[in-house]
Amino acid sequence: MIAAGAAGGQEGPAGPVYVQRLDLPVAADALLSSDSVTADPATGEVFVCDARRDRIVVFDAEGLFRHQIVGGDAFGAPRDLAVDPEGRLVVLATRGGRTTLVELDFDGLFLREVELGGLPEGAAAPNPTSLALSPAGDRLYVVDVENLVLWISGRDGAVAGSVDLGRELDEPERRNRFLGRVDVYGDRVLVAVPSEGQVWIYSLAGELRGRLGSKGTSRCQLAAPNAAALDERGNALVLDQQKMLMTVWTLSGNRCQGEHYGIGAAPGFLYFPHDLALGARGRAYVAQGFEGRVQVYEGLPGAARVPEAGREN
Repeated sequence: MIAAGAAGGQEGPAGPVYVQRLDLPVAADALLSSDSVTADPATGEVFVCDARRDRIVVFDAEGLFRHQIVGGDAFGAPRDLAVDPEGRLVVLATRGGRTTLVELDFDGLFLREVELGGLPEGAAAPNPTSLALSPAGDRLYVVDVENLVLWISGRDGAVAGSVDLGRELDEPERRNRFLGRVDVYGDRVLVAVPSEGQVWIYSLAGELRGRLGSKGTSRCQLAAPNAAALDERGNALVLDQQKMLMTVWTLSGNRCQGEHYGIGAAPGFLYFPHDLALGARGRAYVAQGFEGRVQVYEGLPGAARVPEAGREN
């Protein structure tokens, strides 16, 4: 049974304030599954992957439905996407009965399939589960759960670098490491690692810059963080799928600033949330499977941007 819970502690900076959910004009055409949500920093548009209806649904910055990109022969069951500065989409979806990356133009027209190439000798065939793009749109970041690797490639899929996300583990331990979403905010790449109760932070070149959070089920610990966003003030908003709440952390000092919302069916509360995105105007979007909800929150700083100096660090 889903029960509305009380909001978490509110010490520190103000947290997210629920304002609405994203809905389509026709109730019968409602989102069936909200597998991922992405906010375009340039336009403010919000893209929702509805895998069960084989479509990508697009909303404007005010939360109004704009249009949808329906799959077919080009792609099906979209699970994640990223948008570049030109409005082109790279989508993690199925095509020809397998999971792959496809590139679409700003109207949703199929451009090409992107296959990761140039992998090191001995690497298994990748099983991508999440993707992100660099702010300039020239680099792809792909989480591969088969190899426990974050691949860094060009837009053509040619691998130029990688981060081994299971380097210190033996084989039995590797099977127990679970990876969440990868997202890019400003000049930082955020990889959620639910099994470790942490979010790992890298430069755009793949160099480790820090680890956020501590694993546990007590207050201000992370049980299974599956997505994160970075704001312009250096705070991270972390989505915890197991505790079903959002937590705010400072990058400097790795300090928890408070927990917000929690499990519940009431507006704003969460039930097995899938993904999180933060927009340039400080709107946060949380996608979850329950009722296909994408909920919108305000009261946060805008998403982190790339500083003028050190863009590729």
